[in-house]
Amino acid sequence: MARKPEGWSLRKDPRTGKYTVSFRYQGQRIHRSTRQKDSRQAQVEAERIYAEVVSNGRTAKVALKTIELLFAEWLVDKEAEVSADTLRFYTDLVSRVFLPFFEASDILTTSAVDDYVRHRLRKVRRDTVVRELTALRSFVRWADRRNYLPEPVDIQDPPRHALGTPVLENVTVELSAEECEALIAVLPDQTRYGHRVKALFTVIWETSLRIGTMSRLRVPDHYRKGATELRLTADVDKARYARRIPLTARSRALLDEACPNEGLLFGTYDYRRTLRAAAKKAGISEERRKHLSAHDIRHAAVTHAQEVSQNIAGAAYMAGHRRTATTAAYTHPGFAAGLAIQGARFGFRHTKRHTDEPRGISEAPNPLVGTGGIEPPTPTVSR
Repeated sequence: MARKPEGWSLRKDPRTGKYTVSFRYQGQRIHRSTRQKDSRQAQVEAERIYAEVVSNGRTAKVALKTIELLFAEWLVDKEAEVSADTLRFYTDLVSRVFLPFFEASDILTTSAVDDYVRHRLRKVRRDTVVRELTALRSFVRWADRRNYLPEPVDIQDPPRHALGTPVLENVTVELSAEECEALIAVLPDQTRYGHRVKALFTVIWETSLRIGTMSRLRVPDHYRKGATELRLTADVDKARYARRIPLTARSRALLDEACPNEGLLFGTYDYRRTLRAAAKKAGISEERRKHLSAHDIRHAAVTHAQEVSQNIAGAAYMAGHRRTATTAAYTHPGFAAGLAIQGARFGFRHTKRHTDEPRGISEAPNPLVGTGGIEPPTPTVSR
């Protein structure tokens, strides 16, 4: 026989200043936000919430499952629908971001999501919040189809003028093609534990593949000695994009050296210390190399492929982007791109390359004057 409901109590959430009503119903402890900061208004709202839960309605069904349990069931259902990378992304969001914020109210409402957006914009950039809201919409659709939400939830992206807060740990290090080649040149063939780092980063640089994809490559499923291409299957690609990737002679030689008889080509390991030690030898500044990761080499590869080929569709194919708009967001044109434009317009060559200067406004001498190029003509004024 189900237990009878007990009386309710109010508690002020120190994070939001709003009151939460708590009570027990059918053997479970229920916590709901009243969305009120005034204690008297909170009492009125608490009475209403309590009456709705103990009545026979949709809210009663919602009360039987905590938000933590709902997220857990959603992740189980998504396991059969999304890639392993996406599922890991969802799982990380639930444990690290969603539950700590929403579990206090134990329910999702439009106003709670609005509070969440404002809360996250104080911590991360807008584009990160947009990605998180995509996952939250998926959860809301799933919960609404099962009548687990007491009311429709409207999730709106932050306004475009809301930039959010940059996260220093996620700084993108923009690398030139020369810097990537210098970095690869000083990488060891393998670490003391046998990890083939030179082969790993050479292939990333020459193919634009993700580090996650590289860690899942297997022999003979995706590569075998003497092959001229990688044959990617949907299960190893974040976008589930099965395709063939042509390899250069250098990549093939390094892969043949690293290639076991069967099993994983590279696997997963922490490469950061080795990569940053090589960056120091390559002359990359301490401020840049402390944030350096495999993703920066991938970004540089996509940028370089686009710059030298002017073929964004081909660059998207290599990188595993189903939309060229994604590839455009990955490219970070730098000083070399500016030189190419000026060379095409004015026919000069810039002979000095500052490999470690920051991207953006360069303090190098004007490349049009005094570097072996052609000085721009003196402007004339027509009367």
